[in-house]
Parts: sequence; C-alpha cells; structure tokens
Amino acid sequence: MILAWKDTVKKVKDLVDKAPVCYCVDYDIPTDEKFTEALITISGKTFVAKAKISKVTGFEKGKECLKKRKDGLKTCLKLDKIEEIQDDVVNYEEVNGGSIERIESFAFIVKKEEAKIELKESYEGRLDKDVKNVLKITEKKHYQLPAKVAEKLVEVKRKYDMEDKDFDKLIDAAIQKHKETSVDPFEAVGIVGAQSIGEPGTQMTMRTFHFAGIAEMDVTLGLPRLIEIVDARKTPSTPSMTIFLRKEVKENEEKAVSLARSIESTNLLDLSDIEVNTTESFIRILLDKQKMEERGLKKEEILSKLKKMRMQKNTIEEDGLELKILLEEPSYKKLYQLYEALKTYQIKGLGGIKRAIIKFDQKNKEWVIYTQGSNLAGVMELKDVDFTRTRTNDIIEIAQVLGIEAARNAIIEESISTLQNAGLNTDVRHLMLVSDMMTFDGNVEAIGRHGISGKKASVLARAAFEITSKHLLNAGLIGEVDRLNGVAENIIVGQPITLGTGAIKLMYKRGD
Repeated sequence: MILAWKDTVKKVKDLVDKAPVCYCVDYDIPTDEKFTEALITISGKTFVAKAKISKVTGFEKGKECLKKRKDGLKTCLKLDKIEEIQDDVVNYEEVNGGSIERIESFAFIVKKEEAKIELKESYEGRLDKDVKNVLKITEKKHYQLPAKVAEKLVEVKRKYDMEDKDFDKLIDAAIQKHKETSVDPFEAVGIVGAQSIGEPGTQMTMRTFHFAGIAEMDVTLGLPRLIEIVDARKTPSTPSMTIFLRKEVKENEEKAVSLARSIESTNLLDLSDIEVNTTESFIRILLDKQKMEERGLKKEEILSKLKKMRMQKNTIEEDGLELKILLEEPSYKKLYQLYEALKTYQIKGLGGIKRAIIKFDQKNKEWVIYTQGSNLAGVMELKDVDFTRTRTNDIIEIAQVLGIEAARNAIIEESISTLQNAGLNTDVRHLMLVSDMMTFDGNVEAIGRHGISGKKASVLARAAFEITSKHLLNAGLIGEVDRLNGVAENIIVGQPITLGTGAIKLMYKRGD
C-alpha cells in the first residue's frame, strides 16, 4: 500500500534536503497498516517526489521533527529516502487504477498488481469431442470446414437426434453450401464489394431521424450518413451517444435523470443574459431562475465556478440574481475578451454534449440516455454508466479512446444499421472488406484521394482517380516505378488485369 499526500513546493524541497527525516502531519494514518512507499503531489494529480517509509507512529509533543503545520498534528512518518521524480512523471490515475478524484489532503493507494501472462489452450484445443470428429470427417472428404460451422452442425444433430446416415448428408450439404459462398482465388472482391454497397446506396434517401418533442435532436441517416462513414469525417454532422446504465440502477428513473443532468454541458449563456457596460467598465450577468432549476444548479455553485475562472483581476458583486464583474484595470479590449470567455464558460457537465434525454426501453425494461453531442472518454469515467454497452456514432473518437479494432467494428455496425434503416440488405462481408481497408494500417483512413485511393502504390492508379497531372509530375520528379500489379494501371496500358483468368500465366514448352 502506498501513502500519498498533497504538499507545497517549499515543504517538498525541505524534505529532499533534510532526508532521512521525521515528518509530522495533520492526518490520522493507521499505524498498524504496512506503508513502505510514499508519493507527494503539488497539483493533486501528478506526483513530484517519492519516498521510502520505515515507520508510522503517533504524534508526541516536544519531538524534534519537521512539521507540516504548526497545530493539529496527529501522526509522524519516518522517511528514510526521498527523491524528486523527473524523467518518469507518475500520474495519479495510473497508480490508482483509473480514479479521477484529486488528492486534496491524504490518500491510501493500493498499488496495482503487475500483469500476469497466462498461456491459454488454443481455440481448436478447447473444441468439443463431437466437433473434432466432424472436422476429421470433412478432412477425409478433402475439405476444411470452419470450426464454427462444425459446432453449428453438432448443435443441430443433438437438437433433432439425427442418425449418422442423415448427419453425413447434412455435412455434405454444408460443404456444398460453404463452397458456393467461398471466394474463388484471384476474385475481384473490391469491385464486387463496391458494386454491392454502391448499387443499394443509390436507392437511399437523404433523411434524418428526429427525436419527437425535443428541439434540435436529430440523427443523420441514409446516404449522408453512409458518405460520412466512408469519408472518415473527423466529426459527424450529428454526433450522438446512447448511454446504458449499470444493472443495479438501470430501472431507477431518478438516477437516470440525475445522470442526464450531470452530463449535459451547461454554459453560462444557457443560464443567463450577459451584458457589457463599456461606460463603467463592468459585465452584468442576469441569472434565469427557471433555467437554473431545470439544470439543477444554484447561484452559489455558479458563483464559486466564476471565482475559479482564470480571468483578469476583478471583483464580483452580487445583488439577488444579478452578478456584476468589475475589472480592476479598465480596458475596452480586456472587457470584451472577458465577455467572449464568459459566453462559452462551462458551468456543469461534459464538454461536447449539448443535450441529454432519457427514454424507457420497454423491451429490456431499463432507462436509456440519448445525447446530442459526444464525449466517450468522459462518459466512460462516470460511476453508474455501463461502458460495455454505451456507444457513440463518432468513429474517430472510438479509435482514439478504444483503439483501431473497436473503430473497425464501429464502421461495420454503423454501415449495417444505416443500410437496414433504409430497408436495404447488404452482405456483411462486403462491409467488413471496406472497414478492413479503412483501418488496416492502424488509422481510420477515408476512401478517397486523401486516404486509401491517394496512397496506392501505383502511380497510374492514383492518376486515374483524381488530379492526373499532379500525380504524374510528382512521380516523374522522384523517379517512381509502377509494377502494374493492380486493375486500373493494366487497363490504362492495355494489357490483361492480374485477376481472375488473367492471374494465371501459361507457357507452352515444346517437346524435343
């Protein structure tokens, strides 16, 4: 267990200079606990020094010690060795396993355990005996069925209590079906995938879904949404989140309302009218009582937030719901800078989430929060949120917070739901191919000249797509070589493409 506390720069310097040292503090630290390490913070978030603790004892008057403060001392720490943290800056969230609470006085931190690597049995090794038998039968038939298909076959056999003769016929039918759905070697999957997505895409409508009764709560659907996905837009036109609650609180309406209120981003302008008086050099804030009640805020909370705001030297006067901010050094420029900062100053909630509404899901019997705007990282840190089910339609944000594999799945799921909402049915494998192309290099790339098409190895393929002269000129300047491996470049030079029958080269060798 690690002991952590907040201190001043001067005290930290004194401890480093005088170590080993006895340090008396104004906090009850359990003497029976085994504390061996200590971390000291100045900001409350990042640690600046670490120490070795040899002993924790109660405070005794008259003892020669370095004191944290003059009175109210309760415990003494025997610090053997203290050193400043310089190269490897320790972050409190990392040590404390993701907690976002600041250290204001003292904290006991349980040190995180080292990750243990366990070698698990392979997927094939964990298969059922009957499934392994099915795979052996298919091998004898000179075909290799996927293990998942074999599991499904065994499941069907057990369900209908099939005889071996009938089950053998079922295996033959499964092999035949699998052959029909498999891609042939050198199949032009890109062209087929593009046609399978592009053709239904022409039948999609340009529409949005509107949340009934809530102003400015729209979600883009149809063709504009499909274009957004394949263009890998940094922010969707209508970013939104669906937030699910944990099992313990998902039926609690009060908790859902409270959570929705807490995540809704509230700026000062949402709660008040802000006026500038250039003559007397002050800003008047007229708070709206009704708006404050709707957002669950009190005047005292707003006032304390304003006092924490970094702004020019000023004084705040209050008169009922009217607040006056007077600058100590009158300046027209500074006054308007402060006015602009106050308009967008966040009083409550998470940045990026403008609105949050709750709806009861009759099917699953739970409250669900829908938001206008997205902040996945912030929402996932909240206590009552079930982050395993919570989702956002911002694919780039998913990649940044959860990684590229999560972004790949998000592209597939968003594409499927967009097509299904329009009543279209596209094979998921075509969408999987597109998502693989967009994410295979570790970043979400657009399908276009700024992404995949613009990064093709072939000069002629890039030139055939867009801005022909630019690509040819650049290639000529740096001496690029085109190996003519793709489709477009072979068509341009008038020779067979290296797909399908064109992938095979036959040579006739004359016999003697």
